Amino acid sequence: MKNILVVVGSGTKESTTLKLADAFAKGVSKKGHKVTIAFLGDKNVQGCKGCALCQDNGNKCVVNDDMQEIYSLYNECDTVVLASPLYFWMITARTKAFIDRLYALSKEHKYPAKDSYLLMTADDNEPQTFDQPVSYYQQHLSKALNWTEKGMYLAGDCRGGLGKSKICEKHLLAGYELGTKM
Repeated sequence: MKNILVVVGSGTKESTTLKLADAFAKGVSKKGHKVTIAFLGDKNVQGCKGCALCQDNGNKCVVNDDMQEIYSLYNECDTVVLASPLYFWMITARTKAFIDRLYALSKEHKYPAKDSYLLMTADDNEPQTFDQPVSYYQQHLSKALNWTEKGMYLAGDCRGGLGKSKICEKHLLAGYELGTKM
């Protein structure tokens, strides 16, 4: 049994991204794995201050916010799943703050190995829509954070907004199926 942490970087619980993450989590759970969803929209996760004090005090970040509970979840997981809506052709600021704060867990700029997945949603469905965040994930994050990429699902043609959130059933099914392949 694997321990999976799904980090959802959207701001509302009605989001298409959270719906996709939930579908993925149901697929993972069906296979008998333990899954925890950390919904950043309900958390106070500040950005990294760049003070590097974490490197001198046993890898403990000096920023006292909800990231402290997420550190425990991250340390315990085998697999991390980044789930983010696309905001101006990139992951959300909430998602980026989570990533930046992982610096506290590094030892000599090395990170514990994790498997990883990327789930994203966007309003449009153009071929280049996800180019920037996919490149960032594959070329930078996975390498820097010692993540082994296991899969991704990019759901275009979704509609966000309070009371207007809409994601096609085909995306939810694909997210679920990706989870069952774990």
